Amino acid sequence: MTENEVNEEPLPPAPAEADRSWQSKLKRIAPYAAGLAAFALGLLLFAPLEAYAYLALRQAGASGVHVDVSDLSLSVFGKFKAQSIKIPLSADAEKGGVLKIAEAKGNASLLGFLTGDKYDATAEAVILSFSRGDFGIKIDSLEIISALNQVKTGGTTKSLNGNLSLVAESAQVTYKETKFLKEDIVVPFLKVMLKCRAQDNRIGIETGEAIGRLINMQIRGSVTIGPQTELSLNLVLKPTDEFYQKYQDKDLRTLLKFANILQDDGRIEFNVRGTLNQPIVEPVLAKTAAPAPAAPVAPR
Repeated sequence: MTENEVNEEPLPPAPAEADRSWQSKLKRIAPYAAGLAAFALGLLLFAPLEAYAYLALRQAGASGVHVDVSDLSLSVFGKFKAQSIKIPLSADAEKGGVLKIAEAKGNASLLGFLTGDKYDATAEAVILSFSRGDFGIKIDSLEIISALNQVKTGGTTKSLNGNLSLVAESAQVTYKETKFLKEDIVVPFLKVMLKCRAQDNRIGIETGEAIGRLINMQIRGSVTIGPQTELSLNLVLKPTDEFYQKYQDKDLRTLLKFANILQDDGRIEFNVRGTLNQPIVEPVLAKTAAPAPAAPVAPR
């Protein structure tokens, strides 16, 4: 081997023609890709998200869930604030009643809400009111935590699944009693707590409790969402001594026993069936003690 052969270094291979062609294509499309990304970012940040939200509400109305919002603001980061919300609970608002919410705000999965498939949210609502016939309810503050989603079950049909919890503070239930007391019964609750699980449009109440000075209540059962929202609830009320003292001039304890709805342990129980539009409330009658068997007559 000669000296020139030893000192000679190998030259690097020339770049392949395919690599040069790919780099050239990247250089040509880079400005367009950057422009498209800037347009998408601007659309995300400055697009009228409220318009998309109102469109989603109209789509929900087509499926039977009507929500009217007078003022709505949305952030791309998921924060929202809505004022003067009205939700009719049936096609006939006068018969079915309307749920009214003065203001609601919180954080939500924005994309899921706009597409109508996922409802992950933490929200606070103030001054809720609902009235239907002789019955009315008012809540000063309500906290909602939802992790719900809709899954297609065939065609365009969707089923609701997930978890939902509600905590209400300073609630008040009113009822115009016209048979015995002939006056408005007002029952305040300090706190109401509901923990629910939804499966295939059936929302089951895993834990339901209302704490008050006059009455404590346990809530069990389920609500099935559909064209006719079906109710299957059990309410167990436990009046306190303060409740009976408030209506001592009416002698409520005697009236409840006379109506055969005051159980031996002091509870009053109701089953709620039917639909949200036409609920059927049935009291659970107290079990009367069976008469003792007659003593045998001694032979003479």
